[in-house]
Order: sequence, then structure tokens, then C-alpha cells
Amino acid sequence: MKKIFIYILTLNLFTGCSGFLDEVDKDQLIPTKTEHFSSVLLNEFSKEVARFGAVDYMADNIVEYIYSSENTRRPYKPIYSWQKEIELDENGVRATNNNKAWEDMYKDVGIANYVIELVEEAEGAQSERDFIKGEAYFVRAWSFFNLTNLYAKPYSKENANVELGIPLRIDNGLEQTYDRATLKESYEQIIADLQMAQDFLMKSGITKTKYHPTVDACNLLFSRIYLYMNDWENADAYASKVIANNPLSMMVESGPYVTEDRTDILYSSGLLAPSISESAFDAGWQVNPAFIRLFDKTNDLRFNAFFTRMDKKIGEVYYPQKQGLFTKLGFVNLRVAEAYLNRAEARYHLGGDAMADLNALVAKRYRAPSAVQIPASGPSLLDFILLERRKELCFEDHHRWFDLRRMKNRPAIEHRYTLTDDAGNKVGTEKYVLLSNDPNYTLPIPLKERDNNPLIRNNERYEKLPETTIDDNI
Repeated sequence: MKKIFIYILTLNLFTGCSGFLDEVDKDQLIPTKTEHFSSVLLNEFSKEVARFGAVDYMADNIVEYIYSSENTRRPYKPIYSWQKEIELDENGVRATNNNKAWEDMYKDVGIANYVIELVEEAEGAQSERDFIKGEAYFVRAWSFFNLTNLYAKPYSKENANVELGIPLRIDNGLEQTYDRATLKESYEQIIADLQMAQDFLMKSGITKTKYHPTVDACNLLFSRIYLYMNDWENADAYASKVIANNPLSMMVESGPYVTEDRTDILYSSGLLAPSISESAFDAGWQVNPAFIRLFDKTNDLRFNAFFTRMDKKIGEVYYPQKQGLFTKLGFVNLRVAEAYLNRAEARYHLGGDAMADLNALVAKRYRAPSAVQIPASGPSLLDFILLERRKELCFEDHHRWFDLRRMKNRPAIEHRYTLTDDAGNKVGTEKYVLLSNDPNYTLPIPLKERDNNPLIRNNERYEKLPETTIDDNI
């Protein structure tokens, strides 16, 4: 069987997946059976899903906890303040983990390519080979989608043919240098891969656990993709397919919401929490109090489900629990609630009935749905849709950052960073602003990638200097 350098892997596969690890040297894992290929995908994408772990530090749902040690917050400052080079601290020292999503996602792409090319040679039923191939295309589509929305500009139909997208690695070649496709080509590849995923999954006739994609998981991802492209008709159509097949569940305030038996969880991945976890929030960061104030604490069931409270020096401080008590599965999930939000937004732009979808969501998220006032029409209705989206999908995947990027009228975001002396006393506050049309809404290509491939074009970004330094005493 053909072998490629990246696929001679040291893996920790799920216990009981296939017995694969008992059959071969753990440093030379060469898949030969369908269950081997399935285990590789399950371990790589479901257990340790690639994600830009600090994504919420760039958005508006978290802020610093001002009484925390600056030493705790300093590693994330280049990201939090949207610096031109997020991998370099103020002294020019590299923090390589600050921009590792590119490497991790292309690793997933490489493994997907390997499976797509070689799974037909594997021992096993054809239906299983079809399912695994569908899963591999799904992994590649999702990886390309996230890469495009991190490292390329937001989609614009008018400029997609000239704006740079991402390198499209769709084979097992070992090229050291390669170009970035256009944004249009990148989205075309994402859609083509997702269609292949859906076709193979449907052809297989197999249904597995929540850790494996389904036809409706593809439909939801299609809906998201078309929403980002402002293709309202397709966003509506694919969201409708999801809603027709999967009932929405009532939010629960205690205990896990994301479970294997809940019908509105279409797909779950990321069994291992990301490197920036709740402990990092507890140490130096907190949920933005302005965001907390957007919730009706007594009526919105999501409030207690999504957040945990601690009493600190400044009073109530909240931390997200989407990576903890909220889920019994993974921390990155495709949920039916997103389909309702996607369709409501699409129908707003199409002049259709957005209210029905909002009423359906509100009925499952509030104690007293009748007390929730939904605007009948106009910009206020769109604002309500986007606010419910911000609440429902907070601290999951890349949702808030990606939604901010694609907004026609993006808000400016202000982040304050507290300076302390060696004794931990506050000496000043720096203020950084991400403007509405800021090029720093798009991440830089990682330094390692630029070192290895000098021909790759980087994204334009600006240096961010604090607008003001306030020396106030507390």
C-alpha cells in the first residue's frame, strides 16, 4: 500500500475502536482495513478537532479580568490587541502556538486526502468504504471552510474572483511551494467537497454515532456556507432540509445539553478541550459584562446553561461552560438551532417569514416565550436575529468571530489591557480598537509557513498601537 510521510503516524486511537493499535508497531501505523481508516479519521478530527483556540479573544464576548496578573494575560495580548504579527510578543519573541490553526487544519486536510485516495484499497464492505470516503470529504470541506474564514477576506461576490483564498491541497503531493487560490475557487472547492461527502454518506446507507457526519450535518454546513456567501436562497433551502428532519429540543439549565440521544445534535467533535480553556478565563479573562447584560437572566434558559458565576473583587464574574458542563460529547457541535437562525436570517433578506423560525427557537429557549418581544420587520428584526445568534452560538467553534467578519456593517471592537508593575499594582490601561473595515479581521499567514514557502502571499495587516494610556489609580 502506498505510504506518505505524514501518515506514518504516532496516534492514540480511541480505546476499543478497532484493535488497530494491537496489530502493528505504534510508530508505523499503516491502515489496511476500513476500520483502520475510520479510526484515523475519528482520532484526528473528532478527538482533536483543529481550531483557532484563541478565536474568542479577538471578538467581543470576553474581556480581561483587570485584577489578574499581567503575566497570565500577556501570552494572549498579541491576539487580544489584533497585532500585525500575532506570533510575536512586544519583545519580538515568537509564540508559535498563537497561530497553529493553519498547520493543524492542513494536517487534517492531508489525512483526508490520504483516506480519499487509498480507502478503496482497504479490506471491508463497499458501503463502509463509501461512508469513510464521505467522512474524509466532510473533514476536508470543513477544514477548507475554517481556513478560508480565518486566513482570507470575507466572501464578496463582486471581489471573490480577485481576492486571495487559501492553498487548495487536494492530493498527496509533497510540494514545498504553492500558491493561494482565489476566494471564489476556495468556496467552489468547499462546496464540491461537501457535495461529495453528502453523496458518499447517502450512498453508504450507514448511520453511526454523533462523532460521525450525516447527510443532515452536511445540509447544515451547506446552509452556513451559503449564508456566508449571501446566497440566501440556498441558505434557506439547506436549513429547511435540516429542520424538516430534526426536531429542536428544549434547553436545559443544568446537566449536559449535548448528548448522544438528543435529536437536535447532528454532529459532535473535539473530545479534547482546546488549549485555551475555562482555566485560562478563570486566570485572566471573563465573559464581557456587556454581553452578560444582553441576557434576560430570569427568563432565558440559556443563561445558566452557558455560564457559571463567581463572586470576585469586582462582584459577579462569569465564565463560559460550553467546554464543560454543557456537553457530554465534544465541544464543537453542529446543532439544529443554527438551522433556524440561518433560515431566519436568509428569509429576512428574501422578504420571507423569519418570524416563524424565531418563534420556534424562542419557544425552546425561554421560560415565558410570550414575554419576548420580536420586532415585526425592518432593521430591528435583523438585529434581533443576529442577537439571538450571538447568544445561542456563543463560545462554540468560530461562530462569533466569523459572524462579525461577514457582517455588512461590522461594529468596531474596543479592548482594554491593564498594565501592572512587578508587584502586581496597576499602572495604566491601554486601549486597542479593531475598526469596522479593519484588515486585521483577517489573520496573517503563519510565520513558519512564510519561512518554508517564501512565495506565498501574506495578508495585509496593520501594526496596532494603543490609542491611549490611562494612568489611573484603583
